[in-house]
Amino acid sequence: MQNRKDKLRILLEEYWKKELPKPIERESNINIDSPLISDVIGPRRAGKTYLMFLTIKKLLESGVDKRQTIYVNFERRILYPLTPDYFNWLIEIIYEEDILKNRVYLFLDEVQRLENWEKFVRSIYDEFKGKMKIVISGSTSKLTKSNLSHLLTGRHLTNPVYPLSFREFLRFKGFAISGLPTEEEKARMMKFLREYIEYGGFPEVVLNENKEEYLETLFLDIISRDVAPNAKYPAVLEDLAYFLTSQSAKPVSFSKLSRLLGSRGIKISVPTLEKYFYLMKDAFLFSDNRIHSFKIKDQIQHPRKIYCIDTGFVNYFGFKFSEDRGRLMENLVAIELHRRFPHGKTKIFYWKDYQGNEVDFVLKEGIKVKELIQVCYDPADTDTKKRETKALLKASEELKCKKLRIITWDYEEQENIDNRKIIYTPLWKWLLEK
Repeated sequence: MQNRKDKLRILLEEYWKKELPKPIERESNINIDSPLISDVIGPRRAGKTYLMFLTIKKLLESGVDKRQTIYVNFERRILYPLTPDYFNWLIEIIYEEDILKNRVYLFLDEVQRLENWEKFVRSIYDEFKGKMKIVISGSTSKLTKSNLSHLLTGRHLTNPVYPLSFREFLRFKGFAISGLPTEEEKARMMKFLREYIEYGGFPEVVLNENKEEYLETLFLDIISRDVAPNAKYPAVLEDLAYFLTSQSAKPVSFSKLSRLLGSRGIKISVPTLEKYFYLMKDAFLFSDNRIHSFKIKDQIQHPRKIYCIDTGFVNYFGFKFSEDRGRLMENLVAIELHRRFPHGKTKIFYWKDYQGNEVDFVLKEGIKVKELIQVCYDPADTDTKKRETKALLKASEELKCKKLRIITWDYEEQENIDNRKIIYTPLWKWLLEK
């Protein structure tokens, strides 16, 4: 037992002596001054660890001694087998190092790997309140859906970390504009937008040349490490994940999906399919939007629209940008909306009537619908424009919403129809809004 405590100490000494990696500034921030526990959640390798390093870097720049900061990654092989004893050993080392004379900053990466971690984190928080700032991270939403929700009620702040936004992507590329872009700047930016939508926003993919290899490794890594350990039939997961990726931005019925997969030789019941989907959703691989209805029964029974966390996955495993630009754009808009409204105050739905008119996104706050959004690659096509505007106007009348928007590839205009104003916004401009 003592040997594993020594291994923990070795890791800490290694961290204290080594220089931190040089992280690039992100839009997500950890409130390091708050006494509450900060939980950093998001998909694997979206930048949670580097957000921790960025926070530590800022602490060091403010004058905090590095030995007042402690960083432990519980996915380090040297620590296996993992046991909750590590929490007690960590506190023992803190006492032995005599670093509690000043505030200690404790960063616990992938903490959900330890059984009953919630009880120990709460115990440390309660015992050292005011003397220790705790930051925890995890690659599944179970970090905040497990016992954390009641064990740490009123004790924690959630910081979601997604793949790079388009603003962050441009920063990673060293590209900056202020105000409206010049003709040359816009040409470069549109080239970056195409790369962003084709390969996505995972930092490793953005910064490396062999993007497709990184995409494949990352996709399979999420399935094998964050989903498969909780599935009875892990062999089915990969096929299911590929299939759902190909269905991105489409309404999906689990019963129809079960029959369709069965016809392709993948036998899976509806309850198991639902369970596996939620496992992948917990790992942030997919999200879903329900139909807008005032009846909960309709929301449950109608197909939900599935979206993948990264358009790079969709473009590589599902369908190419050249094959269906509109769907890939819609998936990107869905990711951005979930990034902008992570805490559920604004709910995101889609709308569809019995005639088949459909609106891609309904943004609702409380009982009020704030905005209706369509996504259309090229509204210059008369039939396409007529279909999109007709659905928007019908939804506007039914939902009593006057803020109507159509996000396009590069078309900008305002149009008044039936005393309703429709705003056409280029995707790049909408993505750069704050």
